[in-house]
Amino acid sequence: MAKARLLGLAGFVIVVSGCQSWQIGDVESLPPTASLPDTSTRGRVELRLFEDIPGSRIKELLESPKYPDNPDEVIEMTSLEMVENRGDKYGALARGFIVPPVSGDYTFFVSGDDQTQLWLSTDSTDDNLSLIASVTGYTTRNRYNKYSSQTSPIQSLSGGNRYYFEVRFKEGLGDDHFSVAWQGPGISQQVIGSDHIYSLGKPSSSDELATAEAYSLGYRVGFLDGTEALAFNPEFPPLDEDRDGIYDNWEVVHGLDPTNPDDALSDPDNDLIVAADEFLIGTAENNPDTDGDGIPDGMEYAAGLDPIDPDDALGDLDGDGFTNLEEYSAGTGMNDSSDMPETEPVYSTGFVGQYFTGTNFDEFVNARHDSFIDFNWGRGKPFPGIPEDEFSVRWSGEFTAPHTNGGRDYRFTVKTDDGNRLYLDDKMVIDDWSAHSLKAFNHTATMQPGETVGVTVEFFESRGAAIAEFSITDLSNGDTVSVENTMLAPNLNDSHSKDSDGDGIPDTWELRHGLNPWRNDALEIVNSDGVSNREAYNNNLNPWTLEPAITASGSPETTDPETSQPEAPAGGVVILSWTPPGTRMDGTSISLSEIDYYEIQYGQNSENLTENQPIDGAETSYEFNNLSPGTWYFTIRVVDTNGLGSPPSEIVSHEISE
Repeated sequence: MAKARLLGLAGFVIVVSGCQSWQIGDVESLPPTASLPDTSTRGRVELRLFEDIPGSRIKELLESPKYPDNPDEVIEMTSLEMVENRGDKYGALARGFIVPPVSGDYTFFVSGDDQTQLWLSTDSTDDNLSLIASVTGYTTRNRYNKYSSQTSPIQSLSGGNRYYFEVRFKEGLGDDHFSVAWQGPGISQQVIGSDHIYSLGKPSSSDELATAEAYSLGYRVGFLDGTEALAFNPEFPPLDEDRDGIYDNWEVVHGLDPTNPDDALSDPDNDLIVAADEFLIGTAENNPDTDGDGIPDGMEYAAGLDPIDPDDALGDLDGDGFTNLEEYSAGTGMNDSSDMPETEPVYSTGFVGQYFTGTNFDEFVNARHDSFIDFNWGRGKPFPGIPEDEFSVRWSGEFTAPHTNGGRDYRFTVKTDDGNRLYLDDKMVIDDWSAHSLKAFNHTATMQPGETVGVTVEFFESRGAAIAEFSITDLSNGDTVSVENTMLAPNLNDSHSKDSDGDGIPDTWELRHGLNPWRNDALEIVNSDGVSNREAYNNNLNPWTLEPAITASGSPETTDPETSQPEAPAGGVVILSWTPPGTRMDGTSISLSEIDYYEIQYGQNSENLTENQPIDGAETSYEFNNLSPGTWYFTIRVVDTNGLGSPPSEIVSHEISE
């Protein structure tokens, strides 16, 4: 077991004022006193920055004479997230309006390094502003569960309304960032983006709606009223009594309640689009396929198609040769060219013959298409690579009864020199696995019109002459049945998922690799290393040799060894150990009970340690398992119960061999 030991942390002290040091040059300042814009703009809010304010608490920002009207710089944000490390000892204020898309209950989350607060009003003014979520110490980027205070109480908001907010932020030393996320009706936890924020200022003439949106909404409202012969109402925005974002007349026409905001999130036609979105998109609420192209509205919208354009069903979004409708019908991805509908399996007349050395299928040599089983090799051999004596063959195909009325008896005849077996759908009906001169064996089966049965003929040659013949006779008239018209076998050049015996291995793969497609042989082992047939298939290996498997074209598979070979444990284990620090940076002592956790950063690039592993403060070592071969670099820092973190230790490294 390989080990690497970190230097003790007794001499590595905790920075009491913030996080790890990250020095950035002076930020250019703007003239003081930022005035409020005259208009409110969708998709952006201003961020006011206040430089040279010591400490890491919001309190220091609020006490600054610069706050809030004399920032050193004002920049624009297009989402409620600041991710760039821009410096130390500064504060920030972001403010504007949040506009929820639909009415319902919302929860807000805040993260930041260092202290961060989210204030939200119950309306568009700051008169009813209150603190709803905060980071009291610091968090890593977009981590929302370190402190319970980071999650707000549930906020009941009305769709389309403006809610004034402020994000107050203070950076001490080291990393600096903050973000505000939310979740609510139809919204999973995510950073609040440009679609739902507005800058401070007076609303534009079309309120929250851009010109194109306002035109679109007005057109749809007019079209609806005209189609339904409703009285024209010139009021704009259109009437929306329950403020759920849906025009009242549209709700009435589509069976919703214009006084109930909750039905905006309903989906009466089960097309995976809620009513509020159906109204915005222009689809019909009571028709799951508005354009009648065979693809439900929700599926079209999710794939980037137009649910009111019937022609796009015949397009090919991912360019894989299948139409969007064919992809939807087959359940494959319309946007994924590697996920295609499977075509019908390809068959050839006759049989697939699998040829082996040895009299009991001892070693697979090759598979080929044989139109008939009518061979007299004398004292010769089927083809190079097969010996003249002591070889075996398995022929596989499917027989379909050609008659059209009633049950009918068919006689299956195997005539060989030497041994043979006959299976119908994996049931052995002839068994003569012995050396003998030319001899015929028969089995009669009653079959219904069009009934199909899997046929397997097995044969071995011992010594002397080698003869193998197979025929089928219709006993109702004594005629020999045409193999050309009744026997089919999977085409070896086709890769298809059909699995006749249900053993998890497709028929064509089994035929190419000397296995039996009509019998569940998945757990059998035909190699000397104990690898089952199914394990070989799952890892794209020839089950006999464990070499790369053969493709439909006859070439070995070209696959990533990480996914095609059986996984093996990683070469080494790295154990990091350390000594808890005894003092802080200012020389004061720190007890073990004051250590919250350790944070290990590691990776294979010493300048970019991308992996992060938190460790409980009571621990003094940690074991990494299954690290891939190569050089790994590690550093560690300690964080106390107040959220104050030390600088990282010196980087140590360890080489893991192949």
